[in-house]
Formats: sequence, C-alpha cells, structure tokens
Amino acid sequence: MLFRMAVLGSILCLAAASALADEAADRAKLAGKWQPKASEKSDYGTWTLEDNNGSIRITQESNGQRIADYECNTTGRECEIKEAGHVAKVSMWFNGAKLVEMRTRGSEVIKRRFQVTGDGNMMEMEVIPIAPDGRSKVIHMSRLRTEGNRKPQ
Repeated sequence: MLFRMAVLGSILCLAAASALADEAADRAKLAGKWQPKASEKSDYGTWTLEDNNGSIRITQESNGQRIADYECNTTGRECEIKEAGHVAKVSMWFNGAKLVEMRTRGSEVIKRRFQVTGDGNMMEMEVIPIAPDGRSKVIHMSRLRTEGNRKPQ
C-alpha cells in the first residue's frame, strides 16, 4: 500500500512539474512586439512585452507616439504608472499561461488578459471593462518580426 502511494505521489509530482514547465514556456512566448491584425480595426497600436525576472515591462505606441511605458511585478502588487500623461495603477499576475493586468485610472477600471495562441505568432488581448461596466472585446494581434528575431529560411 505504501509503495502504491509513493508511486502515485511520484507520478503526480512529475505531471505537475511537466505542466509548470509547459506553462513557463507559454508565458515566455508573450515576450515580443505585437500589433492588431490588419483585418481588425483597432485603436490599440503596438504593444511590446518584455520579461524581466519576475516583472513585465509593457510599452504601448500608437501613430508613432508612446502612450505607455511601465514595468510591474507579476505577483499582483500594485504599481503606479503614467499612461498617456495620466497617473494610473496597475497590478499584474499570471493565471496559467495568461498574463492578467488590472489597470485603474481615476474611476475607470480595465482588466486585460494576454495569451499567445497557435504557433506562438498570434496573441489574444482580451479587454474587459470593469468600471464603468462595458462590453468585453478580444483584439487579435500578430507578432512583429524584427531583424534580430527573424527565423532562418
């Protein structure tokens, strides 16, 4: 009986470790520069996500103008940022492979969830208005390739 329990415990630990490794790999795929797909009209511009040892740096640009550039931990602790010249507060954390961002600016609260899909070159950014209540939307984004990260032919 003890042997069976030990074997079962080992199997469960290996499965959990494998799931965590897959999750970490999926999280790492978020790093990069993203833009809404051409088929979707969007005011969201380009987004750059960079992993920095437990923190995520996010840069948002639209029409050549930097809207936001901030770095915050992924433990859910609140960070004060500037976005389009306005003070805001952001919290970020991971829910599985999804990066969740909760942003508060004045009385406006928006939740964003970022998740890479498919072959790693597509990302969904779900925008969920919390206050004032509104309609959620999903922005489909594609990875922008730069000279430094082109795959060999």
